[in-house]
Order: sequence, then C-alpha cells, then structure tokens
Amino acid sequence: MGNGLLSPALAKSKAERPAVTEVSPMAVLEQTVKKWASEQQKTPIEALELAPLDPRLKLQACGVPLVLDTPFSSAETVRVRCSQPVWQLYVKVNNKLAPKPLASTQRESTPVKEAPRKVLVATGVLPRGTVLNETHVVLADADTSLVGSPAFEVVADVLHSELVRDLRPGQPIRTQDVRPTVLVKRGQLVLLSVGQAQGFQITARVEALQDGRMGEKVQLKNNESGKILTGVVKGPNAVQGY
Repeated sequence: MGNGLLSPALAKSKAERPAVTEVSPMAVLEQTVKKWASEQQKTPIEALELAPLDPRLKLQACGVPLVLDTPFSSAETVRVRCSQPVWQLYVKVNNKLAPKPLASTQRESTPVKEAPRKVLVATGVLPRGTVLNETHVVLADADTSLVGSPAFEVVADVLHSELVRDLRPGQPIRTQDVRPTVLVKRGQLVLLSVGQAQGFQITARVEALQDGRMGEKVQLKNNESGKILTGVVKGPNAVQGY
C-alpha cells in the first residue's frame, strides 16, 4: 500500500505467526540420549531420565549427528561424542522401571562392595597438562565404587588427551580428568596427507591457519601456491586432506 501500512488481515496474520523456538544443545543431547537408550534397552522413553549434569558445563552445539555408545560394563553410562566440534561427554541414564533392590530388614547392614575391575591407572606422578601416551597408563584392578565417575578401560580412549588435574601413581584416570589436547597449532607447519597410506598418497608441508584437536577440521595454507586447503586433524602436526 502507498502509505506503508499493513492491511488488517495481513497484520493479524503476521501477529499470529508463531515465533521459531531454538532448541538448546543440552535439550538436543537429552532427547538424543533418551531416544537411543530407549531403543537399546527396549524401554519406553518416558521411563528414562538423565542424571543432572554439572551446571557449569558449557555444551557446544554439534554440527553433525551425535555418536552414542556404552563403553563400560554398566548400560547406565552412555558416552556421547561429537566430531564437529570435537567433544565427549558421559551421561548417566536412570530407568525408572528397573527392578528396585529389596530393602534390608536389618537395622544395620554392611554395604556391598563392588568387585574390583581393570581400569586405566597412572604409572607415575602425572602433573596437570600432561599429554597422555601409552607409557603414562596401565590396566590395573581398582575399586570403582571409590572412583566417583567412569574410569577409562581402553588405552586408545585417552590418547591425544591432556590431564586437567594432577594424578598420583596408581590413581584411576576418570573421564573428568582429561580433555582433548590441541594437536595442530596455528602458524606451525604440519604434514598434510592426501590419499590412502596403502596406495597412492601425496604429502606436503603446509601452514596451519588455526588450532585443531583430534578429528577437527582446520584450514591450511600452501605457502608455495598460496592456496587455502581444509583437512582433518589425525595426530600431532598431522592432517588428512580430502
């Protein structure tokens, strides 16, 4: 219209249009875990609830579908992984329909101690910031009831991770004790590989234009041609091209 005003019908339609509600990363995590656990446990999704997470946790939105599995003996602990950006989280799922243990008729009873199982423990004094490798850990029996959170059982799961706290010799390495470490640093020359290691493969030294952790995509620059490339971090100063 010439006067720039909306017609009453159009104004009413615009006013009644529902606002788009953005789903938070935490809500996506909860929905995904419940749906996955429901399918795995053959349990109604309404019967599942997630244990509260640390309120200080700042969860980043995942740009690709989340990957879930149960790496430990208990089906209650679900590992959630994202590759873009790279992060990993352990979530405890409670099944409200699971049989409850029988109450003891005794006034005082001795608590049942969980049987020791093999988990990764520190081979020596490991200060905060240590980037873990095979020499830092060993499988040993540990009383997991005293650990407080899931402990790692496979060496590959802690490689390319750095400690966020000091560890004593023999101390179990828990999921909350580590975080992914930066394997490619901005400004450094890294080895870019394109192709299959068993077949035809091209390698070149290129400059990293950003920091990157295991599995993250980073931008690279060929200083000879000036071309900007993209690769996926595969190890310390090592990137796989497309």
